[in-house]
Amino acid sequence: MAHIAALRLTDFRNYIDLDLALTASPVVLYGSNGAGKTNLMEAVSLLTPGRGMRRAQLADFARKDGGGVAADVWAVAGRLTIGGDDPVAIGVGQVPANPGRRSVRIDGRAATGTQLAELLTVMWLTPAQDRLFTGPASDRRRFLDRFALAHAPGHGKASLRYEKARTERNRLLSDGINDDLWFDALEADMATFGAQIAGARAKTVALLKTQIAARDDTDFPRSDIHLDGEAEAIFAAGGDLADVESFIGSELRADRSKDRSAGRTLRGLHKSDLRVVYARKNMPAADCSTGEQKALLIGLILAQARAVSTDDPDAPRRPILLLDEVAAHLDKARRAALIEELLSLKAQVFMTGTDANLFDAFDGRAQMFEISSGAVTARG
Repeated sequence: MAHIAALRLTDFRNYIDLDLALTASPVVLYGSNGAGKTNLMEAVSLLTPGRGMRRAQLADFARKDGGGVAADVWAVAGRLTIGGDDPVAIGVGQVPANPGRRSVRIDGRAATGTQLAELLTVMWLTPAQDRLFTGPASDRRRFLDRFALAHAPGHGKASLRYEKARTERNRLLSDGINDDLWFDALEADMATFGAQIAGARAKTVALLKTQIAARDDTDFPRSDIHLDGEAEAIFAAGGDLADVESFIGSELRADRSKDRSAGRTLRGLHKSDLRVVYARKNMPAADCSTGEQKALLIGLILAQARAVSTDDPDAPRRPILLLDEVAAHLDKARRAALIEELLSLKAQVFMTGTDANLFDAFDGRAQMFEISSGAVTARG
């Protein structure tokens, strides 16, 4: 079981210097609004590829003094325990000589985001995601792609390569350039990396479906999910990587004239969507009540946590879950049900709330920390 055994923040958000020792038990962070609960949770989210749970810019992480002047650099470091192996030191931060660059280190050596993803799976649920089912498709793609990183650590790199090629192709289209060789090269990259993206997404959805089907309806109801995307559909129908790569490449070539008129790439992996339906009611999630949408969203997070735990039987692992202000939106019975579900995962969980009473159902089975103006105090 992987868990963060120690966490250190330096000039991060409202924390000057914090050292926190943790066990594998759930972690509850409670305190008034603005005290720094979400900041601490965000620090954990940065120990994976990407910009963290708030998708903030690097400069935004640096602590600011009373006059708004930011610290020169910031850092988040953790000691990761994985089963009986020796602990692994991981850290991220700002590079002093290049403030626009994020530094990643594993056991003191420079590392990549993909290497982080191979070590640690971090998932989160924030209040901003309450609009996931009614918001733009890009939000649902990002949500799914974060899940996909757990099953295909190279997914992030493939996504960056695909987007880089698509951006360059769009520039050629908008500038009216007709160089076929240039288009061929960019479309070859889009086909290669697009097929990898589609494969990771299709695998992730298949794993989620398996976990959802294995469970009865609980306080967090079952959902029917599927991918709305041409390339992903080929995988779902039994196609392989070569089939999808060939399809993407041929469609891009066929669409050049139409795309040139539009000045952009009209079809592709950047248009896919994740469709979610409340199974028992056969109702699209977007049409469900706010409470039902929250329950469906939590159900997906729990399904992903189980999928990650059983993804590779030869190397079982556990995810780390970050649940920001989730308890406040649930009634007492559903809070208790969620806590029992989380405990059954045997995963390290971080939860935030304004009141310690929201977490009574843990009944001594969690680490409780009170947060006040960037100070963290263990309680019970």
